[in-house]
Amino acid sequence: MAYHVFVSHGWHDRWIARQFARAIRHDAGAEPIVDIFDVKKGDRIDDRIRELLPKCEELVALITPWSVTRNWVWNEIGAAWILDKRIVAVLYGVTLAEIDVEKGGRACLTSRNVVLLDEFDDYVAELAERVKGVS
Repeated sequence: MAYHVFVSHGWHDRWIARQFARAIRHDAGAEPIVDIFDVKKGDRIDDRIRELLPKCEELVALITPWSVTRNWVWNEIGAAWILDKRIVAVLYGVTLAEIDVEKGGRACLTSRNVVLLDEFDDYVAELAERVKGVS
């Protein structure tokens, strides 16, 4: 059984999301679910998210100056929280303090489930351990 990781990101960050997906697949041995690969033209994105997110073991969300104000990113984080999925937010170009003060708050994100982009390799290594534990 494959271990699935939902990759949440804003449209402007899709190149980084592709790199995340590559590392999740090749370095951790998990199956990434990313809209740019898994939502086809003509699909209703809301239907696909409701279909795909419950199949994931965890969600990794890229939070950048571009994505921090995107409703879909926060909807996906909230849905993962409701589904009791592991959530890891990767910050790039924005801090938790800025999200709290300038963007309306961080909802269910705490310092324990947030890493900086420079720490993404550490996340992937930990993910690989979780994948091995399930296999």
